[in-house]
Amino acid sequence: MASDKVSIRFEGKTLECRSDTTVAVALWENDVRHLSHSPKYGRPRGVTCARGHCTACLMRVDSTPNVRTCELAVREGMEIERQDAGAFYAAPMQKVLAAGSAFFPVGFYYKWFTKPAFVSRFFLDRIRPLTGVGRLPDTSNPPKTDDGQPADLGRFDTVIVGAGPSGLAAAERTGGRVLVLDDHEQPGGQRYGALQRLADHPGGILDRFELLRSALERMENAREKFSARDDVTFLGGTRAIAGYHPDGLLLRKGNHLQTVRFDSMIWAAGALDTLGLFPGNDTPGLLGPRALYRLLVRDGLDVRGKNVLVVGSGLDFWLSAALLDTSGARLNLVVTDTGSPDEISAAVDRNWPLNTGLELHSISGYGKQHLRAAFTPDASGGGRTGSRLTMETDLAVICDRAKPAYDVPYQLGTDLSLQPDLGGFVLSDSPSLVAVGEAAGGLPGVAASPASEVESI
Repeated sequence: MASDKVSIRFEGKTLECRSDTTVAVALWENDVRHLSHSPKYGRPRGVTCARGHCTACLMRVDSTPNVRTCELAVREGMEIERQDAGAFYAAPMQKVLAAGSAFFPVGFYYKWFTKPAFVSRFFLDRIRPLTGVGRLPDTSNPPKTDDGQPADLGRFDTVIVGAGPSGLAAAERTGGRVLVLDDHEQPGGQRYGALQRLADHPGGILDRFELLRSALERMENAREKFSARDDVTFLGGTRAIAGYHPDGLLLRKGNHLQTVRFDSMIWAAGALDTLGLFPGNDTPGLLGPRALYRLLVRDGLDVRGKNVLVVGSGLDFWLSAALLDTSGARLNLVVTDTGSPDEISAAVDRNWPLNTGLELHSISGYGKQHLRAAFTPDASGGGRTGSRLTMETDLAVICDRAKPAYDVPYQLGTDLSLQPDLGGFVLSDSPSLVAVGEAAGGLPGVAASPASEVESI
């Protein structure tokens, strides 16, 4: 971990932080987790996705509003502050809305201020301009941006979005002029950096966790085959942020915008963390596994000596636990599926505290950096109803079933189908687009579409 330090200003206070991290992590390590708020009720929001996909970390930086602080590197003298809650009445209004939330359901403002016509006009002309998040940039201190101009990358036979195992496997089977892009700088996917960190750890932790070792081997094999291709273009640190029907993508790399067109597209962008439905699932300090990987591996979040609660099962559960353990955290694990006897045996060998037969009931925050999680006995296990177990922790990682990423393909006209067992929608293949891996609701790193469909592109 680098020892170089820089000083930043947060709402009038000078904070010292590492020079090699993001604004969001720098604030976290200075006991600031509350970065923004929900516009309706003013509830605190903190780092959630750590990939610039949500709005939870938007802050005002050097007079520029709506800056993604989970992606912005710190620099000496930065001025950072939370954004306005809206108009002058925002704080008291939010308290009223929160207290009477039963009378102000989601979407009430779309239904109540539409008829009669004079009410709608009054709402649009007088009330709406008083709302919003953040102030416009100060004209005396213009925002700092790159000088890059939008660039057209031209047309490719196939564009593959996502360079995880599924995306790399698709690239191996795809001919013609191929472009592969990923928001990570190196191919391998969202878990690759975390698995590589474990492989480099002197404790040999992968020797005991076959599930993790086999995942890394699959990724390394895919990377090796991919690197042997000299007819494929790879763009790292690049995100597809919009689609233009029927064959165009808008890409973002830093502050640079680029466009590209394609004859066919393979969508292998993986999935997004979901934290489940329970009271307090938006509490700052609560993360999904993919956000954890970014914060620990990419940004160097310091968790040494911190109490960390990990809840869930499967690959991401054990990967999160192993990564946290090798990063110096103190673990407390709640396993929701005991169908992994080898991993449980390995965890016992490492003296990880394991809890089974529990269901997460709620999470609440207290103090600046602490969480309190309440669990009830799993109803299927015959536990005593009405009883409750409380655990206190500094950080909680919820490894629930992830949601397939589908926003850009949906903009391109791809149909969605509801999959109740996934808790969301998955992509339906179209003539010019195939979804593979987690983006199609499949298992991590496994192409969900038949190989023949990929080869036919």
